[in-house]
Amino acid sequence: MPIRFLLTTMLAALCASAHAQKESVVLDMETKMPVSGVVVTVNNAVTSQLLTNYRGLFLLPAAADSIVLGHPGYESLRLRRAEVTDTILLLRKYQALREVVIYGSMPSVGFSMGKLREQLRKEEELTPRAVPLATFDFFSVFSAKKRKKTRERLKAIENY
Repeated sequence: MPIRFLLTTMLAALCASAHAQKESVVLDMETKMPVSGVVVTVNNAVTSQLLTNYRGLFLLPAAADSIVLGHPGYESLRLRRAEVTDTILLLRKYQALREVVIYGSMPSVGFSMGKLREQLRKEEELTPRAVPLATFDFFSVFSAKKRKKTRERLKAIENY
């Protein structure tokens, strides 16, 4: 009989000590992924701060009446011991614009021949002109001066 009493007492003590420390995990509210590096401040004391591990886990001490969860990318969360559950969700901070003003002009719908001519002139000025490599004029074949100049050019090319 005393062994049963001893085992029951030890089991009750073990359960009480296990209940004293509470394990919680901190998750992102949107993605449900663990958040590591969350600073858990116990009882508003800077000296008793905890950090969550890579899985978002931390152990809440038995003496904790309230905790404050803080992370640079998330909103701070203050909880009493009764409100602490095994899963705590943190909300991300978002930067919102107050007012956005957009200015614009309405495009003209009509068709203008004057503007079309101006655009064609500008395009014509910018496009390179094609220079033919060889030209042939049928009537220049019958001109004696032209034949003489052609012979002189051919001699110049040969002597070059």
